[in-house]
Amino acid sequence: MLLKDSKSLAWEEPLRGYYLTDVKQKVLWEDSETGAATVLLRFPPGLADKIHSHPTANQHVYGISGEVEGDDGTTSRVEGIYAYFPKGEQHGGSTFTEESVLLFHWDGPPAPETKGL
Repeated sequence: MLLKDSKSLAWEEPLRGYYLTDVKQKVLWEDSETGAATVLLRFPPGLADKIHSHPTANQHVYGISGEVEGDDGTTSRVEGIYAYFPKGEQHGGSTFTEESVLLFHWDGPPAPETKGL
């Protein structure tokens, strides 16, 4: 069993290179053999990331706090929202209107791909 107090973990720079703002992470769990990971990500207001995909991992996202702007300009609270992106599906280009925290899980190495997108 693994039990971590996320409040005691420091916010760190993520290694993935597709964020466009000062995104921070707290790594809750990693599997060094498979590359799978569960992290908290904190997004400041603004356009957060490039359009990308994860060819080697399914991505699960659960909203904890904050607000995101949709393509049509409407805003939505993220609390309690769940999203699933299968391996290779394009996503991203998210614009947050206030600081937002989301829980991410990848079942393999996140290894983002932005080429050709």
